[in-house]
Amino acid sequence: MKTIGATIREIRLNKNIKQNKMSSVKQSSLANIEKGRIPSVEIFMDILQELDINVLEFFYIQNDFKLVERDHLFKLFREQKQSLNEPFLLDLIGKYDEYLERANDPFAESLRHILNISVEINRKQTFDIESREAKEIWERIAMQNVWYHNDIYLITKIFFTFPIDHAEKVIVRATEELKKYDNYPQIHLFKISFLLNCARHYILGGVPLQSKLHLIEAERLSRLHQVEISRVTAHHLLAYSEFAEGYREEAQQRVDRTTKVLHALEALNEFTPKDKDALNYDKIAADHTKEWNRFLSEQIVIK
Repeated sequence: MKTIGATIREIRLNKNIKQNKMSSVKQSSLANIEKGRIPSVEIFMDILQELDINVLEFFYIQNDFKLVERDHLFKLFREQKQSLNEPFLLDLIGKYDEYLERANDPFAESLRHILNISVEINRKQTFDIESREAKEIWERIAMQNVWYHNDIYLITKIFFTFPIDHAEKVIVRATEELKKYDNYPQIHLFKISFLLNCARHYILGGVPLQSKLHLIEAERLSRLHQVEISRVTAHHLLAYSEFAEGYREEAQQRVDRTTKVLHALEALNEFTPKDKDALNYDKIAADHTKEWNRFLSEQIVIK
């Protein structure tokens, strides 16, 4: 990987800016930085602003227009499209293990534990599992007066392993902490995912009415930011609270609508090149239908 100074020089020259034309730093200081001296954070940020490059892009350029390994692994974690894809999860666990053999990275280690939890949930087909790692992550973060972005991210990936009463407290706290990040870049994607996870937790916990407000907000944000698959998911999950409110025919119609939309989306894939990492909408529709039918059968048993 190039040095910080070499990367600054590369960007400056590419933008046809001479050293003595930079106003954010003295020419002598810039020359020393480009030769290898590490700049202070303040000077570094001033230089980037003048070069019109943000921090993330700078390190992306420094690494030859590739994400550094840690950021790449986090990107793969965030982009898990179908958590039931166990081979993908196991492959990703292997990548995290290789990285953690070389790096002391508590956040990556926590993500590695969450991947393991996902595999266990998939194999047992239930969220009702005991996870020592999840408890340790919770105990560490709960002690903090302020939860930062990555703390909230971790909590939103493990709260569903807690009993419903405990999870409710975690959801309330995470929701409050998340308000601090209302203006954070791309935070809407995080919020939508969190809201959908909260809703699923309430539905699986047998209290679907508590999912309604989360789903209405998830649907609103998905519509506002054009995240259509999340909008379809939120629309589908609203059927559970609709059914609980007594609107059973309307709930079934809602499920039928979203199933039809998902099959239509998969039909578009017939006209595009195959991509093994792409969403399979037919599979999502089948999973939705299976969960819905299980829910309906449970209501008959309750009667």
